[in-house]
Amino acid sequence: MQPGPDQPTNVQDSVVGRDMHTGNVIHNHYHLPPTPQPAPPPQTIIIQQQSGQQTPFSGSNVIPIHPFKKINSLDWLIFGVLSIFCSFIPGLNLCCSMVSIVGILSMLPHLNLKQMQPHHPEAKKVVPALVLNGIALFLCIFSIILIYS
Repeated sequence: MQPGPDQPTNVQDSVVGRDMHTGNVIHNHYHLPPTPQPAPPPQTIIIQQQSGQQTPFSGSNVIPIHPFKKINSLDWLIFGVLSIFCSFIPGLNLCCSMVSIVGILSMLPHLNLKQMQPHHPEAKKVVPALVLNGIALFLCIFSIILIYS
């Protein structure tokens, strides 16, 4: 039912000639997101000490704890011993010499670790690892010379 040209348009008088589900339909559904619950304020713990008391670690001989870099000196110590034992086996002596070279090159930068960081857990193993890998390298080269000459 269309209104006449001289009558004012009324919403009830207009006819929509399209499908309601595919046309330009505005659905007035207002979906509000759920309101977040306010988080409780963080609690602050304040510990007060008497001025005459000292903490258990307030002495002058306390060593600060720092994380130390792992340098694998125990591994290179074990590889040096294995290279010494395998240095006179004809197939393994060349491989053992290469392992000893890598062990020496990886331990040389940490040679003064005992003076720089005396409390490092691996500080006492660097020099023995260097010595064992050096002996293993010497024995491997010596055995290669003996075998191929």
